[in-house]
Amino acid sequence: MNRIAKVALAAAAAISLSGCGFKPLYAVGTTPDGMRAYFGQVFVEQIPGRQGVHLRNQLLDAMTPAGTPSGAAYNLSVQLTDTKEGLAIQENTQITRYNYTLTARYELRDAVSNEVLDKGTARAIAAYNVVDSQFGTQSAERDAQDRAAREVGEDIRLRLGLYFENRFGSRN
Repeated sequence: MNRIAKVALAAAAAISLSGCGFKPLYAVGTTPDGMRAYFGQVFVEQIPGRQGVHLRNQLLDAMTPAGTPSGAAYNLSVQLTDTKEGLAIQENTQITRYNYTLTARYELRDAVSNEVLDKGTARAIAAYNVVDSQFGTQSAERDAQDRAAREVGEDIRLRLGLYFENRFGSRN
């Protein structure tokens, strides 16, 4: 296929997708104004533990960058569980690589009636290596935990965005 045909095909695909209302859900910076209004009404409850604080901050930054809403219409509660599993084990039984798994069970509730509006589970796995330096290994483990929390936070934000889109539609 020559270059002109490829360009024409790409242009036709872009025009047809824009005409059908296609919006890339995973694109960066594409939170519609209507979703921002809904996200701005979500109060993220405290999540215990270091990972809980990191995840809550991730959710607050992603959904309510203007600050915690005072009269929120929704409450988001999250329960975390995490595991660490040896992945690469040498013949002398020394573990040289771990998988860190962070699982979050979340519930979005109506702030007035306390009715569960949406719930689900988000999970992320981050791997890290064990090195000769104890500090290096601890840094790698903490980095894996932070990566997992960021991934779980983004997953929850996307799922809540889908919930709001399906229930109310975008107010663009």
